[in-house]
Amino acid sequence: MMPNAGFKPDGSPAVVAGVWPLWTGARARNVVDGAFKPRRELPVYCSPIALFFAVWILMLACLSVHVSYVIYPGVVTPLLIFIVSGASLLLGYYASTAVLHRDAAESELTSFQLDITGLWRLNLLFCLLAVLIMAFNWIISGPPPAIGDPSTYLVYGNLKQILFPTLTCIAVNATLDTSRLRRLVFIAFAIGGIGLYVARGILLVTFLQMFFLFSIRSRMSRKKQYLLAIGALVIGIAAMTIIGNLRTAHDIFIEFLQIRGDFADWPMAFLWFVSYISIPFSNLCWMVAHGPSHGPTFAFLYSLLPSFMAPSDPYADVYGNMNIIDNASTYLQAWALDFSYLGIYLANLLIGLGCGWLVNRAYPKNILILIIFLTSISLMFFSDMLFLLSTVIEVLLQLLVLNKCFKWGQRESSHAYETA
Repeated sequence: MMPNAGFKPDGSPAVVAGVWPLWTGARARNVVDGAFKPRRELPVYCSPIALFFAVWILMLACLSVHVSYVIYPGVVTPLLIFIVSGASLLLGYYASTAVLHRDAAESELTSFQLDITGLWRLNLLFCLLAVLIMAFNWIISGPPPAIGDPSTYLVYGNLKQILFPTLTCIAVNATLDTSRLRRLVFIAFAIGGIGLYVARGILLVTFLQMFFLFSIRSRMSRKKQYLLAIGALVIGIAAMTIIGNLRTAHDIFIEFLQIRGDFADWPMAFLWFVSYISIPFSNLCWMVAHGPSHGPTFAFLYSLLPSFMAPSDPYADVYGNMNIIDNASTYLQAWALDFSYLGIYLANLLIGLGCGWLVNRAYPKNILILIIFLTSISLMFFSDMLFLLSTVIEVLLQLLVLNKCFKWGQRESSHAYETA
């Protein structure tokens, strides 16, 4: 599935052949040496700042197509939102960089040892947690949407704020495993679990994280990586189209998103991609230009609460008064409705501060955290994943993996063994 670039196992047959040593009673721990590339050799899309501006340019380009009748018609508001967002992000980034700057020698520490045995044992533990949650949901709510009623995918099940990040962690961490069989089993389990819930968004999140991790680890040339990125984007659009067509009939899609007649016969892959990027941005423009600011309700913090504790949306009555479709309004929706342009400024300032930390502290020692935030930035055209309980849970799970399985700058041996 994913090549083990950066790993240098010594090829010990007793260790490599032991796929599930815990089940056979063996106590050997498989520890492999490896090294990540220096930061300067990473593809440009692995930079959070470059990725942020690339997403914004894509949002502006898709908005200009006007694929829907209700797309925001003006150019001043979109450009103004972009300028405020970009300027505040850069301000936060350079402020954070000035505080967190470290010398070049320390930043080049990329060698590590990875405890493969600890890694797959933690993955087994995550699998057990996922199975328990899925079994609980099956007992309480019946079979999942892929087997039962697909139209219930939004409301089906409980504890999804724990289940989905757990499944994502299983798939992502499996790509680090040196055993091809374990990689296949863990990734198939995770993707299958997400598929049972018809969670297209979570599937996209999982593949993006796997892609970013592969890009950071891979030793292939940048040119090949960029070609691979384009291929991954094409595959992602195709998958989004196929799943979308299964969930939503063509005529319903055209009617619900109010697609212009000139585009009604265009390929669904184009319509899904452009509409899913442009419509949330259009919704945000309508809200900023015509939506009333109710003052600070702190609705942007509701997504950090468990679903059963989250208050009702204080802006529910706003959506019906404008040309809003599907209520998705990028990562800035709640911030803009609470504080208008000040909210847009504050949200991007915080993201800029976070980007400064990502650049100066996250690579390579917190690489699993870095790919989470790169994925969140990649998908900010649709929703706010940075202030999300599921993201917090995934960060905590991956911090556990980093703490238990990685040792940095140690190259003494290729394998270590437990004493009985």
